[in-house]
Amino acid sequence: MHASLSRPRPLHLRHLAAAVAVGCAFVGGLGSASAQDVDPRQAIRPGLAPNVPEAVSRPADWPKATKPADSAAASAAEGKAPAATDLFRDAVDKDRHVLSSIRTTPGAPLKLPAAATAPAAPAADAGVIQTAFEQAASEQTPSGGVAPPAPQAVSLETALVVARVGPEVVLESDLLTPKALDWLDSVSANLKPEQLRQLKLQICKQVIDQHIETLLVYVDACREIPEDKLPEIRTNVDKAFDEQFLPKLMQEAKAANTIEYEQSLRAKGQSLDRMRKMFFERGIAQEWMRKNAGADGEIPHADMIAWYQNHLAEYDYPAKARFEALTVKDGLKRSRQQAWQMLAEMGNEVLAGRPLADVAKAKSEGPTAASGGQFDWTTKGSLSSPVLDEAIFSLPVGQLSTILADENALHIVRVTERKEAGRTSFVEAQVDIRNKLHDERRQRQVDDYLARLRERTPVWTIFDGEPADAAMTAARPTADNTTRR
Repeated sequence: MHASLSRPRPLHLRHLAAAVAVGCAFVGGLGSASAQDVDPRQAIRPGLAPNVPEAVSRPADWPKATKPADSAAASAAEGKAPAATDLFRDAVDKDRHVLSSIRTTPGAPLKLPAAATAPAAPAADAGVIQTAFEQAASEQTPSGGVAPPAPQAVSLETALVVARVGPEVVLESDLLTPKALDWLDSVSANLKPEQLRQLKLQICKQVIDQHIETLLVYVDACREIPEDKLPEIRTNVDKAFDEQFLPKLMQEAKAANTIEYEQSLRAKGQSLDRMRKMFFERGIAQEWMRKNAGADGEIPHADMIAWYQNHLAEYDYPAKARFEALTVKDGLKRSRQQAWQMLAEMGNEVLAGRPLADVAKAKSEGPTAASGGQFDWTTKGSLSSPVLDEAIFSLPVGQLSTILADENALHIVRVTERKEAGRTSFVEAQVDIRNKLHDERRQRQVDDYLARLRERTPVWTIFDGEPADAAMTAARPTADNTTRR
């Protein structure tokens, strides 16, 4: 089996594809023009370029490029055609574009920057200027006592790294689904930006644990599945997504075609490729969980009997009865004697053969008079009137009671059906017991499996031991705050 933890993930490939597009645009469109006149953001078509703010949002003391010479100009001076990588690198050095922060080895361990005021020298093969930027303490904590959101948390919210599971990075956009964003749009009209930001973080915090469990299983599957088999699996899963789920999603979004649906997703910081990727990860995780934590096998009969004996109280049930009643209220409307006379006449009609339901609908003042005075299954002790409760559990079934008086009214009742207190037998309960034990076994296997994965897979989130306000400024894991969950 081949390990696949170091494979570049689709997240990084999309950024790298944008970088390649920049270089190709420079070579094909500029000819001999100087690379210093090129804006890399203009070389990327609108549908491919990330939504990046202008560079003026960076602090004034953001580190500058330390590259001593223009790579493209140096190549031209030597009589060589400028390489696409030189053109792209020079453009990045000139504008400090966000693409300059992409790592050349996605998924590699992240390390703390060197404790130096000057930016680190670029790697020979990376063309990336490492920075050790530190914001002044007075700017980090204003007089109000609340740290402002980090620039990337405001301008690139959907690209904010909120968790890391082994080599897999979780972005905020992975947790804020289109439905969640639609709900946020519906409630955000009267919210301030900082309140909306806090609400997004709360949603992320609620769903991140389940997402992390999915990625733990997915990463474990990638360790075992041969790397050369994954493209075929991905193709089949993408096909299933496009055929079975995409039409439903388009219908919910009221999109006429995939292009229109893709545009609606991009307007929310999402994309169809990202949704396919998440569907693929969930599908692999579900199958791998079933393989490693499936509760197969029969539950022994002896275990079911033992469980029944240890939980007898759960199968005890109280006495219950169904009954019908005639009621006349006394007090402000009439005296107790007048109420007694009215109820006696109603009882005599029933004794004379008129159905009690007809009498109740015509004359009764009870809460169920409109339905013929019928009361459904009632357990002993559940009625507010102790007099009625005692009567319906002592009268013979089918016999009309005498007039019963409580604090508020007079009643005549008749029990139509009654079941005495008892206990559900093992024969009746064994199917339910088997299902309970099966579910308990599977949950134990799932918990044990996830515990083993947590021991071998590092997990970090922006919510680890931090208050909500601090979570807003977190951007990515470091060697010190990466913990195992």
